[in-house]
Amino acid sequence: MFTNLAYRSVELKHAICLLLLGLSLGTSTARAETPVAPKRIVTKAWTPLLPATRQDPNLALLASKLKASRSKRVSIVQLGDSHTAADLFSGEMRRLFQQDYGNGGIGFIAATPVPGTRYDQVIITTGKRQWDLVSSRNQQSSQFPLGGYLSVPLSSRPGVNLASREPDEQRYSLSTLYQASRSTILQARDSATQARALPVTQGQWRFSQPINNVRLPVDLSFASGNGLAVGGWLLQSQRNAGVEYSALGINGATFDVVDKWQAGWLETLKALRPDLLILAYGTNEAYDDSLDTVLYEQRLRERLQMLRKALPGTVLLVTSAPDSVRNKRAARCEDKQANHLRQVIQIQRRVAAQTSALFWDWQAFMGGNCSIERWQARDLARPDLVHMTADGYRQSAQGLYAYFKGVVGRR
Repeated sequence: MFTNLAYRSVELKHAICLLLLGLSLGTSTARAETPVAPKRIVTKAWTPLLPATRQDPNLALLASKLKASRSKRVSIVQLGDSHTAADLFSGEMRRLFQQDYGNGGIGFIAATPVPGTRYDQVIITTGKRQWDLVSSRNQQSSQFPLGGYLSVPLSSRPGVNLASREPDEQRYSLSTLYQASRSTILQARDSATQARALPVTQGQWRFSQPINNVRLPVDLSFASGNGLAVGGWLLQSQRNAGVEYSALGINGATFDVVDKWQAGWLETLKALRPDLLILAYGTNEAYDDSLDTVLYEQRLRERLQMLRKALPGTVLLVTSAPDSVRNKRAARCEDKQANHLRQVIQIQRRVAAQTSALFWDWQAFMGGNCSIERWQARDLARPDLVHMTADGYRQSAQGLYAYFKGVVGRR
């Protein structure tokens, strides 16, 4: 990383220069292993020889929308891997945003239960043998929607129950993302019963007309499952104000997973009208021993450019991979890490700067290389040294939120 600074003929001058940068010769590994507790909030990561994050051109627009959030809805969408799928990190982000700017609803969720995935505010249940879940993580289909999960009915009148984890007096506007080769009817039953027709979609994914004033728990059922596939539910506050935060995570996913989704997934994303899109990938890329880092950087840049073109009014925010340890028995920090972790984070930062996206260095917030060992000692990371505990994810979310508030506060 620092080969461009190495001049053997002037070793003394080299050492002085490095010391001025806050380093010492040959001690980067030892520094990473020094048992110093990570700071709770770090909003700006030090990364040498890379450009600073540029201001997203839509920040001023987002700042004004947040100021008006008590009367207008603000939509946030987070795409990611297992760190998102648990909805602990994103759940805390949702709580913080809604605490400051109002509750705009739960957002977009899967149609049926997904093993290994949870939602912080809602529980999804179904009857036995009513649905077949297909995941873009490890299955093939030409029909995957935004989010990467589709649910296919196995019974003639399939149903789903949505219930709140905590007492909830909120009233929701509810829509389903669906695909139908035959028309059918969606029925919602809470204290009352309402229904909406679901027309044929010609092979495309569409949101149904909303059912209004829905309370949780609610029983949802379809008049017929023939020719039907369901991609999820959209739960928005009936008040049409506050922050709505959709968390779409797939365990084991890399950013490449979007290539498996039907081409129309961008149209579905547009329908959510995201004011802020958070891209939280990187861990699984770093653990891929066959990763071509040049190709990875090219694809990441192309996807961010694609999103910038498709969502010209949206703020893009890239979060780096968090710190992790792969080989616990290794002596040196760099030998403990996944082969590509440091490169992936550098690439994420560089591409974010090149595309004027915001960038938050999760690893730096944790304390740098191999800091997850200290987090695990404080019960903030799990024994696998890859994932956080609930408290660790919440603390991480507080760091990202502080960074975001700092950026928006400068507008």
